[in-house]
Amino acid sequence: MSNKFTLLKTIAVIPVTAMLALGSASAADAPKDLKELIAGAQKESTLRILWSASSLNGSKGAKHIVASMNKKYGTNIKVKFTPGPSMTRVIAKLTREQKAGQKASSDVVWNNSGGSLKGSKIGLFREMNWMNYLGRPMLKEKGFDPIAPNGTGIASAGTLVGVVYNSDMVKGADIPKNLADTLKPKWKGKIASTPYAAGMREFAMPDLLGTKTMTAYTHKLSDQIGGLMRCGSMNKITSGEFLMLVLSCGDQYVNQAKRRGEPLGYALMDEAVVSHTRYGSVPVHSQAPNAAALFVVWLHTKEGQKWMWEKVGMDLPLYPESHMRKKILVQRAKGSKVVMNSPQWLGSQGSYVKTRKALQKILKKKKKK
Repeated sequence: MSNKFTLLKTIAVIPVTAMLALGSASAADAPKDLKELIAGAQKESTLRILWSASSLNGSKGAKHIVASMNKKYGTNIKVKFTPGPSMTRVIAKLTREQKAGQKASSDVVWNNSGGSLKGSKIGLFREMNWMNYLGRPMLKEKGFDPIAPNGTGIASAGTLVGVVYNSDMVKGADIPKNLADTLKPKWKGKIASTPYAAGMREFAMPDLLGTKTMTAYTHKLSDQIGGLMRCGSMNKITSGEFLMLVLSCGDQYVNQAKRRGEPLGYALMDEAVVSHTRYGSVPVHSQAPNAAALFVVWLHTKEGQKWMWEKVGMDLPLYPESHMRKKILVQRAKGSKVVMNSPQWLGSQGSYVKTRKALQKILKKKKKK
């Protein structure tokens, strides 16, 4: 009896940081504010990161963010970066590890709305008191909640869906302003799309252009394109192999390429604009959950947002200084339908996964190049 009482008493006084280390996913067990979060992170030593080289500037970005975080918050975290696969495959890997009772191979997750929705449904991410950790307020956006369901992540950046084009070869009146412009006979065989129907799957949602409209458009586009390519393969556009990518995952690649003087332009469509939101989350089996959350929090500082814009080509439209916000306001003034993508929005549309697969099937009539 004495041993049982001692054990229960010990469990009762476990601090917040230890509860997180044991894998509790409830917001009630998470740090209540930034002070508690910093205190927890100061007791952790290493932040493990697994994602692709294009996510937050890869290894260089991870090292910069952690160094900046250490300087700002007085932590002493070391970073262990491992080049990884796509967001979807990272989520799959973390899910397998969680089910097997293994430690997470990545302590922090940089993810899109689809992955955030899936992760929140299967209990992959910790519930955190995210808004209590930020040092400044966000602007309000009608219909958009920056916090993922149940506090399992926080919106940290956005990138806008549109058309990438070779600015040396597509100029003036040839620059597309709407979807119909991409179907002109002169572009047949000279433009590309993605194997995952980037942008089109969101445009097809009921709140935007609808499944019927986008299915008809995708059939026409599949006869127009010369091949399929991944969003990050901008060399296929700069080389002239393809003159356009219709549609792209976002404008971050072009924002970066312009600074390097590469011949890339970007066009937002008059019909609709989707801001693809990026979320920061912490897996329930993270080995350094406080440092992971603090990593995400740093991205919300003015310094963090400025760095993301300069190095990654994106920022969060919910801050006044946001470059993405300015672009969105211009399109709204033109009368474009604008949606800031979120797991809540995707979940409310009902047919997202089914529609995505159907559009992908249409596009994959063309061989991947």
